[in-house]
Amino acid sequence: MEPRCHAKNGNPEKPLGPTRVKEVVLLAYTLEDLTRLIAKRNFCVLATQGPRGPHVAGVGYFARGLDIYIPTGAKTAKARNIRRDPHVAVHIPVPWPLVPAPPGSIQFRGSAEILPIDDANANAALDRGSLVMRRVLRRLLENADTQTWGESIWVHVRPTGRIETFMVGVPAITIFRDEKKAMLHFHVPDEPARADAGRIGAAEGVNEGVKND
Repeated sequence: MEPRCHAKNGNPEKPLGPTRVKEVVLLAYTLEDLTRLIAKRNFCVLATQGPRGPHVAGVGYFARGLDIYIPTGAKTAKARNIRRDPHVAVHIPVPWPLVPAPPGSIQFRGSAEILPIDDANANAALDRGSLVMRRVLRRLLENADTQTWGESIWVHVRPTGRIETFMVGVPAITIFRDEKKAMLHFHVPDEPARADAGRIGAAEGVNEGVKND
C-alpha cells in the first residue's frame, strides 16, 4: 500500500497526488536468528594458545545451538593446546550472497574440551549437518592417519561471555549510513541454547530493514 501525502492547499482532504514514501521497518536480530545462522555455516577459524604463542587453524564444524563440535585428531596442535589451556577464540566468516565484498563475521571467546568420537551430543550435532558434510567427515574418519594425527576426537567449544558480529543481521544500507551499527553484541545464556528454542534473546540495538540470514 502506498501512502499518500496531503499538501496544505486549503483542501486537506484532497491529495495533490500519490507520493512514494520509503517505509523503514525496525527489526531486532535476535540470538535465535544468530543460532540458526551458525548452524547454516560449517567452517570457522579456531585460535588456541600454544607453548610458543597463538595457533590458528581453519576447521569444519557442526553446531547444536550455540555449541560447535569440531572433528580432529588427538595429536594435532589444537588438541594438544586445548588440553593445556581450554581458552579459545572462534571466527566464523559469513559471505554476502552474490556480492564480491569482504564477508561478515561472527566471533567469540569460548571454553573448549576434548570429547571421544562417539560422544552423543557431538553426533547429534553431526546428524543436523548437511548430507555432504556428513559424508565428507565419514570418509575422513575412514582414511584417518591415526599414527600421525592420533585417534579421531571431537573438540567441543562453548561460547562464553558474549558473541560479537560484524555486518551480520544488519542491512547494507544501514551500515553505509552509520558504520557503528555494523557490530552487534549478544550475551550468551548460562544454559546451552537450543536451536529450536523460543526467542531467547536479542541483540543490543535495533536494525533497519529486512533481516539477512
